[in-house]
Order: sequence, then structure tokens, then C-alpha cells
Amino acid sequence: MALFTDGPACTINDLLDEDSGLLNTAQSAGINVTAKLWLAMKQVQSELETLLLRVAPPPGIRQVVVTADLARWEKMQALAMVYRDASFTQLVDRYKDKWEMFVKLTQVAREQFIANGVGLVMDPMPKAGLPILGTESVSGHQSGGTFYACVAWVNAAGQEGSASDAGSIAVPADNAMTVAANRPPAGAVGFNVYVGTVLAMMTLQNDAALPAGSTFVYVPGASSSSETAGTGQQPDFVKPLPATIMRG
Repeated sequence: MALFTDGPACTINDLLDEDSGLLNTAQSAGINVTAKLWLAMKQVQSELETLLLRVAPPPGIRQVVVTADLARWEKMQALAMVYRDASFTQLVDRYKDKWEMFVKLTQVAREQFIANGVGLVMDPMPKAGLPILGTESVSGHQSGGTFYACVAWVNAAGQEGSASDAGSIAVPADNAMTVAANRPPAGAVGFNVYVGTVLAMMTLQNDAALPAGSTFVYVPGASSSSETAGTGQQPDFVKPLPATIMRG
């Protein structure tokens, strides 16, 4: 699971799974759905930080893992924001009705998240930044080609954070691709490297976490691993949250 602070927990496709007419609405009303995903995350973060202050001792926002409940809260918040803007822009009743519906669903999702508690990790590993890719000449024949690679930070407990977005590079014949990880976060003991000739088939190349600051030289066929990058850390524990009482 990704950390909450890694970025929006939902994609546009996730929103479409909930509301198939979303893109038509966004296009007609001139709404940037990607921007709404980020705004929804910020709105949820503001409320989440307030909830965390009610826990003793209060955990940090960087420790929070995106559970299914938290992802749904963020999704409903994004949809409510889209239809709020559509309602104000188009003044169409059906958009207002959907806005009100998603506001209610946002509240339900929020309360469900509170009821089930917040997933936390002790030693959070944030999503890695794009890998630094390069080439270097090697002895012996190498056919070259285009390769994709991503990296993921690992903590002292062996837990892997979310993998970076993939980078790609065209490697000339008789050269090898080099991979390095940029800006190690606090607590990282090393990083893992995943490489493939297609995005969907990048597999683990190293047997043990590589030290921060080191450069990995990819040799096609040197690894037989079929392990692909995970989605990040699982919660070490779930912390109960105090129930909120609605006034009115």
C-alpha cells in the first residue's frame, strides 16, 4: 500500500469506475480532473491531520498508509469537487443532485474510515523519485535496446516503499544501462531495482538492497527473478480514531 503522502490515492480511472459520465461532465464544464484529485487529497489531509491530533501520542501524517477506506474517502471527495464545480458552472440540476449525492457519500466514507481506524507504519519509506539512468561501455558483446527501470527504497526492516515511476533509455550496442536512486529519504538503508523491456514486466534485479549512492549496472539475463514491484508498505498496526459527533 502506498503512503498517504505519496500522492493522490485515486486515479481518473478509479473515478470513472464510480461515475462513467465523469469525463463528459468535466469536458463540458472545463474541469481539470487531475487537479481535483490533488485538491481532494489536500482536503482529506487537512481533516486527517485534525483526527490524528486526537490520538495519543499523535502519529505523523507521513506514517499514514492508504487503506481501502481512506482511498474511498478521497475518491468521494474528488467526485464531490468535480460536480460542485459543474453545478456552479453549468447551473444544471442533475449536476447539483450529483454534487449533493457525493457530498453525502464523502461523509459516509469518512465515518467508515474513522470507524475502522487509521493504518500506520513505524518507519515510512516514501515513493522513490525517478531513477537516474545512464549507459556505460562494457567488454563483450551486448545487443543493446530500450529498457525501462524503476527503483524503490527499503528500510532497516526490509520493508519496501512504493516504486518510482518508470524511466526508459535507449542503450547502444556494446553498452549497459546504469541505474541509480536519487535523494534517499531518512531511514532508507538501500534501494531495489526493477528492469524490463516493457513497462508491465519490470522485475527485481538485485538480491539485496543496494546502498544509497551506488550505481547498479544492468546485465540482461543476469537475474531470473519474476518478482515485480509491490505497491508499498503494509500497515504495521491500525490505530483507533475517536468517533465524531455530528451537530445539528
